[in-house]
Amino acid sequence: MTLAAALLQGAAAAHAAPVQILPTKSELPPPSVQFQQGVVAYDKGDFAEAFKIWLPLAQKGDLAAMRNVALLLRKGEGTPRDPKRALWFYEEAGSKGFALAQVNAAFMHLEGDGVPKNLEAAAFWFHTASLAGSPIAEYNLAVMYERGMGVKKDVAMALGWYALAARAGSKPAIDRLAVLVPALEGPTAPERSEAPQAETAPAPLPPTIEEPGAPPPGALTPPGPATTPGTPAQAEAPASGEAPAGPTAAASAPPAGAEQPAKPAETLVPQAGAVAPEPLPPVFQNPEISEPYRF
Repeated sequence: MTLAAALLQGAAAAHAAPVQILPTKSELPPPSVQFQQGVVAYDKGDFAEAFKIWLPLAQKGDLAAMRNVALLLRKGEGTPRDPKRALWFYEEAGSKGFALAQVNAAFMHLEGDGVPKNLEAAAFWFHTASLAGSPIAEYNLAVMYERGMGVKKDVAMALGWYALAARAGSKPAIDRLAVLVPALEGPTAPERSEAPQAETAPAPLPPTIEEPGAPPPGALTPPGPATTPGTPAQAEAPASGEAPAGPTAAASAPPAGAEQPAKPAETLVPQAGAVAPEPLPPVFQNPEISEPYRF
């Protein structure tokens, strides 16, 4: 029973373990004198001497020397070009947490630099370097999520990695956020409210003109000629050939001083449809990753 339980426990642990565990970031030890001699030789243009110095250190596990040897092998400087061997050194240093080597490995897979192009592997190494805090990797990983290259297209993930790269000072990430964020769908336009009814004061009555001999206001007036109920009094017929005069301009115009009805205020409704984003940017590459590590 004890052996069976141990086997079951081991199988469960193996099933739950991730496929690959990489350190997020590795702190490099101080450079050795031998490593610095290789830097001096490289700066003098003696790439063969630099390769001769760095190779034994790389074979002993010096991460910085691994990356520099990979650089010379990839570019064919001081040694015949060997991209496959260069990628091995990049990934070996990257698997031990060296973020710059992880970014180099990602670019070799992304560009197919002497090796078959592998977008999934590029996304993996960019993600690993992003977890180590590399702004270059964060930006490029965001581009891959935005385009759906090597990963499932996910604009939300892209915005998150762009934001992290922008916080670290990446100018391309800041520019990309300035395009993508305003293009996102905004709130739904509210329903337009009814215009309020305008309340106007009644127009004042015009002053009355007193005619000579007219009874004073309030006096009783004698009844006029009787008219049949329901029959309006006939107006005097106009002179022959003259059309009845219509209302004058003064009668049709509103009295002076009367307030004009207020026009209902117009509600501005945002136009539907998001602004089309600009074309996707090229993958950002910092020239520093093509330089040897110098501490």
